[in-house]
Amino acid sequence: MNEPDITGVWEVIIEDAPFRYHVMTFHADGTMLQSNPDLGNRTTSDSNGMGTWRADGTHVSGAFVEFTVDRRFRESIGKGIVRFALDVDGDTFAGSASATFYDLSGAPRGGPSTSRMTGRRFDALSLPPQP
Repeated sequence: MNEPDITGVWEVIIEDAPFRYHVMTFHADGTMLQSNPDLGNRTTSDSNGMGTWRADGTHVSGAFVEFTVDRRFRESIGKGIVRFALDVDGDTFAGSASATFYDLSGAPRGGPSTSRMTGRRFDALSLPPQP
């Protein structure tokens, strides 16, 4: 089976997320990281997401977890689990992400909400030289 080249850094848009723009890094060992600006979500402060992924040909699926804090009361209110499924095509991918949120005891608080997810590989070596 031909494995996609998902490893590396990606600029990602999740259409219906509180803040659409994300950066994701996929590591060859099947782990991944997700980050976006903290103030992109006006109601909660979210940690970086950390998770795992698996490839089956050009199809990649996985999930990441992030903790959330209510901005008004500054109390830890739970965690979000975002599952994703995407198809890699060279330096782009497309698929969907589905987020479910839980309180700290593990009871669901909201979701799942599903959104379109697209990515474009970030390659620092192809940037134009600085003047």
